[in-house]
Amino acid sequence: MTAALLKSATKRTGRDADPRRTLKLNGYAWQKLRASVLAGEPLCRHCTARGLTVIATDVDHMNGADDNRPESLQPLCHECHSRKTAKEQGKTVRYGCDADGMPLDPCHGWYDAIRADLVAARAIDAPEIDSDPAHQTDPSHNATANWKNAL
Repeated sequence: MTAALLKSATKRTGRDADPRRTLKLNGYAWQKLRASVLAGEPLCRHCTARGLTVIATDVDHMNGADDNRPESLQPLCHECHSRKTAKEQGKTVRYGCDADGMPLDPCHGWYDAIRADLVAARAIDAPEIDSDPAHQTDPSHNATANWKNAL
């Protein structure tokens, strides 16, 4: 490796410093791919999952910087992309609360307690499952189907 190449490789900083990155983020190929992802799904995927409507501004590599397949890219708003990147780098990420005081972080421990209560309540209310194949054809005897329909 020549000295000039070695010197340029060591000067890489910021987003392009990741040695796994296969497309330069300011290159034509990445800009075209990014525009395609944002045109196909213009809203932030994380915000949409929380019931919010926020325009996506960033495209995130879900499986690492070297995977540029469209199915491994997701549109995010800048705030969600920054949180995800910080969390992946081992930093503490805080989401805060909504206007009602509910934690915005879906992984918040408060939600673990609620999920545990729901699971326990469903286990108590769950009917016996009839495993007799003769009853499987009659929906009135199929407790599994009735239980799934109740959810």
